[in-house]
Amino acid sequence: MKNDRIVDDIIEYFKLIAKVPRKSGNEKAVSDMLKEWAEERGFKVKQNKANDLIIDVPAAGGLEKAPLVALQAHMDMVCVAKEGKKFDFFKDPIRLVIDGKDGTMKADGTTLGADDGIGVAMIMGIMDGKMPHGPIRAIFTTNEETGMDGALALKKEDLDGVKYLINIDSEESDTVTISSAADAILSVTRKVKTVKAENKHALQINLSGLHGGHSGTEIDRNYCNANIAMAQILKNLRKKTKYELVYMRGGTADNAIPQKAEALIQIRKKDVDKVRKFVEKQKKDIIDNYKEKNSKVELYTSRQTVSKKVLDKNLVKNTLKYILKCVNGVYTMSEDIKGLVESSSNLGQIRIGVDDFGFEIRHQARSSSSSKLKEIVKKQSKLAKQCKMSVEKERGSKAWPINKNSVLVKKICDVYRDQNGHKMKALAIHAGLECSVFADLKPDLDIASIGPDVVGAHSPEETLKLGSIIKIWKLLEGVLGSLS
Repeated sequence: MKNDRIVDDIIEYFKLIAKVPRKSGNEKAVSDMLKEWAEERGFKVKQNKANDLIIDVPAAGGLEKAPLVALQAHMDMVCVAKEGKKFDFFKDPIRLVIDGKDGTMKADGTTLGADDGIGVAMIMGIMDGKMPHGPIRAIFTTNEETGMDGALALKKEDLDGVKYLINIDSEESDTVTISSAADAILSVTRKVKTVKAENKHALQINLSGLHGGHSGTEIDRNYCNANIAMAQILKNLRKKTKYELVYMRGGTADNAIPQKAEALIQIRKKDVDKVRKFVEKQKKDIIDNYKEKNSKVELYTSRQTVSKKVLDKNLVKNTLKYILKCVNGVYTMSEDIKGLVESSSNLGQIRIGVDDFGFEIRHQARSSSSSKLKEIVKKQSKLAKQCKMSVEKERGSKAWPINKNSVLVKKICDVYRDQNGHKMKALAIHAGLECSVFADLKPDLDIASIGPDVVGAHSPEETLKLGSIIKIWKLLEGVLGSLS
């Protein structure tokens, strides 16, 4: 096919996916849509209780004896909207903005969902006969972004006969991913203690417009974590004036660096102007101390209704202590691979306050070292205990180790070099991929991950570079042909 036809076709498949809301944990509708789409084409489809789809696609004519290759992508997406953008991720379709001049596709004020809708769309194109191939097993999984629950729901028999698995969930077209980190989701909780409010003037501190980003691939870029920044503002404010805290909240996903946070404080009337001026000055510190110079940082106060109850001052003290001393950001760098983050943690979500707010702080820790991952969990737990809190490890995925004897990786690199005239990078990444689950489920499975260029995943700035679709399409065509 001609290059422009490839892109146009894949965009059409992507549009089908973008029409259906698919926030992690809410994939039934998109799973049903894809199931119906596949069955209309006569394919054998299995839909399990997790709404994963396992679809067998017969070989093109003459390629029936080729090895069975699994092509895999996940259906769900991280859902983040820009500040002030009214959008219901449970009802509204993603509105696509395609710039033919720049060769990009974004969404109108929200995450795009190219992570990993573009992987699903490309597999749909292959299933629809757009390129020659041997026997294919398409595997579309659910809930990858919040715990890989879909992949973990698969059974060994779902991989019966599969020799190679190509995951299409990487985000750099010149890179084949060969290893990924393990992770652990931590929930920090405690009982909320409130007291009667003394102050009669309520101000909400609003922080937004930060860069945000993927807590795995972008954790080393020194982007400001809105939750940490808000806690620092509240700590600094304590040195200037007395206040009562009603609530603090921030972040939208465990695996996204928080872009915004807010806190409601109550103060004396005479301190209102002082607090406003203090908060305004904190904005410059955020821009100077982090890589936020190109971001549209907003930090301001707004008047709110006074609450009759506020959080106990010792609870507030311990909460700020925990947030500012917990492991957040890069913890260790790899000693074996230059520039690779070995271990990190992201304070993804905070919701603390009176009444229905409750108390929860959520982290996602990652590491390619099981001992370092345990070390992070131990440190968070020790600090939480000191601060009168408890930590629950909700779930986690294993690491995907490097296979130095991978035939598939060599094939991919050879085809890429022949097509592009230069070497392809083979990298381990500091993020989780479902490849780890497949490697654990079938240890002899030969696995690699590739994908087109996606910039700013997990943020409203998420951008798909359309030209990279062509590069990955041709790479897949060459690899499937070579394997056949």
